[in-house]
Amino acid sequence: MLTQRSWHPESLLWLGCILMVTLGMGGGLAGLAEAGSVEQMAVNVAVMPLSIFVSIVAWMFISAKFYDKPIRFKDTFGLNRGKLTTCLAVGLAGGIVIVLVAPILSILTSVIIQAFGETPQGQKLVTVISEQSQSEGGILFLIFFVVMAVVVAPIGEEILFRGILYPSIKQNGYPKVAAIGTAVLFGLFHVNLLTFLSLTFVGLALIFIYEKTDNLLAPILAHALFNGVNVLLILVTTKYFPEPAMIQ
Repeated sequence: MLTQRSWHPESLLWLGCILMVTLGMGGGLAGLAEAGSVEQMAVNVAVMPLSIFVSIVAWMFISAKFYDKPIRFKDTFGLNRGKLTTCLAVGLAGGIVIVLVAPILSILTSVIIQAFGETPQGQKLVTVISEQSQSEGGILFLIFFVVMAVVVAPIGEEILFRGILYPSIKQNGYPKVAAIGTAVLFGLFHVNLLTFLSLTFVGLALIFIYEKTDNLLAPILAHALFNGVNVLLILVTTKYFPEPAMIQ
């Protein structure tokens, strides 16, 4: 079970405002690139995690300066709680369960979408990685997208969704709203109907893992494993399955 987080509730407003500003600036930067280009996609992929990291640094400074509540990274995200081997084991086991269950939900969603006469559309990042893996000059972009998907995105998204949003709502007396609400928000965040149900499940599973360990390393590992398996599937089977994965 998660321990009480000691940040000042009002400081979260600053965090939200800074995040919105940095996201807006990133969106403006992406608008300078050619519409639909791989360069624009690269900027879009980088904007969210970079905005989260910048916002966290600013939040820690503001909390210490104006609220007399210094935020220690290890304490805030439980990085010093529990045995490292236990956290890694739970994260690995949870990641395997997610890898096995999430595709089933995605297939179910695909069947439902097709039943309504629509064609399921995969995530844009999946398409880009597939294209770059087949492009002679796309190796640098391919490496960039793979690193973002497998390393940077899991860290940034876990800090935001499980590390901050979930405990903030839960500590105000709404544990069910915190779990379901942030999981649904996580699914919506990826803006893809095909993967919404599966990624909502992923969000709930990552919350469960975080609750079990009280250490954000565990859900980060599970998240990275899930994304890594999907990237591997894209690279290996892209010729046979144009939309095989659900990178988040």
